[in-house]
Amino acid sequence: MRIGGMAFTVVNGWTVPGFTHERELGGGAAGRVVLAVDDLTSTKVAIKYLAGGLLADEVFRTRFRAAARVLSQLEDPNVVDLYDFVETPDGTGAAIVMQCVEGVSLRHVLAAQGPAGPLAALSMLGGTLLGLASADEHGVPVHGALRPANIMIDAEGNARLTDFATTPPGAEVQPGPAYAAPELWDGASATAATDLYAATAVFYECLTGRPPFAGRNMARLHREAPIPADEVPGPLRDLVHQGLAKDPARRPASAVDFLAGLEEAAVSAYGPSWEAQGRGRLAELAGQAALQPEPPRPKPRSSGRNPVVAAKQPGGGSRTRWVLAAVAVLVVAGAGASAATLLNGDRKQPAAPATAQSSTPQPTPPAGGVDPKPLAARIDQAVARAPGALFSYRQTGCCGFPASGRGTLGLPPGGEASAALPSYSLTLSGAGAARKPVRAVIVQDRFYVRVGQKWRSSPFTGRGYPAVADQVRQGSSVANLTALLRSATRLAKNGAIYEGEAPVATLSQAPEVGPMYARMAEATGVDRIAFAIKLDAGFRPVKFWVRAGPEKGRNQTMRGSYTKWGRKPAIQAPR
Repeated sequence: MRIGGMAFTVVNGWTVPGFTHERELGGGAAGRVVLAVDDLTSTKVAIKYLAGGLLADEVFRTRFRAAARVLSQLEDPNVVDLYDFVETPDGTGAAIVMQCVEGVSLRHVLAAQGPAGPLAALSMLGGTLLGLASADEHGVPVHGALRPANIMIDAEGNARLTDFATTPPGAEVQPGPAYAAPELWDGASATAATDLYAATAVFYECLTGRPPFAGRNMARLHREAPIPADEVPGPLRDLVHQGLAKDPARRPASAVDFLAGLEEAAVSAYGPSWEAQGRGRLAELAGQAALQPEPPRPKPRSSGRNPVVAAKQPGGGSRTRWVLAAVAVLVVAGAGASAATLLNGDRKQPAAPATAQSSTPQPTPPAGGVDPKPLAARIDQAVARAPGALFSYRQTGCCGFPASGRGTLGLPPGGEASAALPSYSLTLSGAGAARKPVRAVIVQDRFYVRVGQKWRSSPFTGRGYPAVADQVRQGSSVANLTALLRSATRLAKNGAIYEGEAPVATLSQAPEVGPMYARMAEATGVDRIAFAIKLDAGFRPVKFWVRAGPEKGRNQTMRGSYTKWGRKPAIQAPR
């Protein structure tokens, strides 16, 4: 068949039903990738058609199928989404349907721009480790194929992992010999420790412009050559020594442990703003690289030894644990090519003819086509990584509803954004006796207001400023927004804005914010709440409005905005 003027070969002429192909994106040993559009929802996706060699390997397909079920549930800003694994009943065709992400691979960035510098390199490594840690938490402990081609840099400078272990077990050294840990050359299975070795080798390349080891006998170099840490900035050498340790037992115990060491080294060397600066530099490099042609794929190098054969368990199965997270890297040339579009629309697949079947049951989204559960989870995850922000909030409408607040919010450490209401340092005002703006602090279940030169404390009971503060903290919380999304019976996407409706009966049962919606319904007589939420490229809230009642007439409305996510405010109870 022909796509966009280019010839594209698919196995036995089969294509995934319900999609219109637009153009080929590329491919490798695992198969070819095309850009496609869902005929039902008009959502762009990337589809990888598995190569014939993998189709013929029934062990591969069985493990692939099981891994796809797990990974289709993984939602993380540092991992590209896998939507579905589709197969023909006769085994002559199989394909992965994935999220389409427009951006630039790290391989492209390094080929076009050279070394990224210490701050950008640290930011890249941090994002990579976050992706590995999230995958491990969800039951996917091994990537198995980390290299610059499998790390995506978007317009915000975020690193996103792609292609979780599409390489067969025992062959992990072949696609990326410069990043393969010593034990892989000896026939060992891929592990979390080999992932950390590969991530460190990529980090080294970001710092120096080349991998730590290169030559004809890569196996010997990885096993025996001294770690060339002298070429790395002094404050970062210890990270390189840890990650590239020959003995896997001497590497960090996990991605989380490595992240802790990275944070300590980065703050000590470059100050607390290192991450924001590094992300900005990565975004700049990616934008410049996107304007240049995609570099040619490197030719496979001989390892100087026989191919590795995976050790087998009794019964013929490989002892390597299989994981898979599919990749779609779409590099766009021209002005604006560095823009990242994260398409998280309807995952519902159209009814397929009898020639194909889906291995992953797809939930039915509400009217409007957007599945709210993964969206709310993604917001939680994104905001949990940004522990504070500046905010502005205003309530208007009938029935004694007016209230406003502006200042800084801080999220509880170590939990989901929706797990608890945040703390605040703000200027607060309401109606009646609480109309005058005052300085206030909210910490857990206590409210503090500045009266003259003193702070006074009270619980969130009664009238006046405590009641206004309670309204502001509930309405402006991320928990409010995710409650609206999870309760939605209609949810549609328009650019970066999600619009929907949620029944009061469901919202009134939501943790923390339920009583607020019960009061709104009682005051206005409505049974449904309308809302709109705008998100940034990292799935953090930017603006929102919520309305109970008609646009004109008896209603209550909440509006808010957030800026500078990532602040770490020190909000403490005043003395």
